[in-house]
Amino acid sequence: MISGLLALSLAVVSRGERRDGLRIWAGAMGLESLAWALIAIRGAVPDVASILIANLLMVAAQAMKLAAVYEYRGLPWPRWRCLLPILLMCIVIAGLDYDDFKHRVIYGSLIYAAQMWMLLEILRTDTESQRGRAWWLLFGATATVIPIFALRALAALFGTEEFATLGSTVAPNLIQVLVFVCVIALDILGSLGFILMEKERSDFALRALAMTDFLTKTMNRRAFTERAEQEIAMAQRTGSPLALLMIDIDHFKLINDEHGHAAGDAVLVEVARIIGASVRKQDTLGRYGGEEFGVLLPATDQAGALVLAEKLRSAVESMRYRVGRESVSVTISTGVTVCQATCTTCRSDLNQLLDDADKALYQAKHGGRNCTVVTPAGCAIPLVRTPEFRSG
Repeated sequence: MISGLLALSLAVVSRGERRDGLRIWAGAMGLESLAWALIAIRGAVPDVASILIANLLMVAAQAMKLAAVYEYRGLPWPRWRCLLPILLMCIVIAGLDYDDFKHRVIYGSLIYAAQMWMLLEILRTDTESQRGRAWWLLFGATATVIPIFALRALAALFGTEEFATLGSTVAPNLIQVLVFVCVIALDILGSLGFILMEKERSDFALRALAMTDFLTKTMNRRAFTERAEQEIAMAQRTGSPLALLMIDIDHFKLINDEHGHAAGDAVLVEVARIIGASVRKQDTLGRYGGEEFGVLLPATDQAGALVLAEKLRSAVESMRYRVGRESVSVTISTGVTVCQATCTTCRSDLNQLLDDADKALYQAKHGGRNCTVVTPAGCAIPLVRTPEFRSG
């Protein structure tokens, strides 16, 4: 009953639009509900319906669940994996005597267990969904069903009692009853897990959209600020240095005025791409506002920050950017501040860290542009002075 209501609810929610496997999963739950209903009324309907058709419906339902997970992953579902169990069940039904209930239970249980194993395999490779809790609910429910069906097959193989179904005139076998109860409960839990996986993925997507700059696809200011607070806290715990680069595109307003905002957007995207390709995986790049970018460099001292800043400056300067039929050159100015491990004050205040980097950037902009200026965030440490860098 519950499974049927869930199937109906999913069908209504996903009606008229693609919902990443929800419609297929709803169809699977509908087939399961019908199969359980036929099993429950065995004796009131012919056995060909309550046993044979019910088994086919159950296998078809599991095949649809496998297809639903593949669609959820955005992958083409393997037809042989989905259709082969249905074909095997047809062979079992056609090849066994009608009253050979024992072997039908054994082979049917093994087919169900194999289908669950295939479902586990595709779930195991879904590392993205593993970030949430719903994946564990679906994976755990599916994994638990496998030994249940295996034990059911062993009980039928070595048992002496008839495995009558729930609605039979013969007293139901206790193992069979427990299997049905457990499988129904786990089916419902697994279906809830799949539904919640859809919700979690939508929540992750909405959060990513809210935290991503729509143009450059880097972190927006809000997300960058949150990450900066996390990195400051990490630096505080580990005692490691933290560097911050504030990068501004020189004469960006002139590009917009002379070539249009579309050209300015293209330059922003390309500069973000160059910076993103040059930083490490553990570094953080974000568009702080307008033509200004921020780069967080955990576990990086002043020397390392200056090397990267010069690398970025040189890479941006050497590029030519297509603007309509013309090409333009772009330079950047960079302000660098570094929280040293010995500093006990600068790492506790994000505003101070940003302010120090902005001051360094201001000096770079008013000192000729296309250069790097470093400010040590209030730490009394020697400054590196080389022809490539300007320090303030």
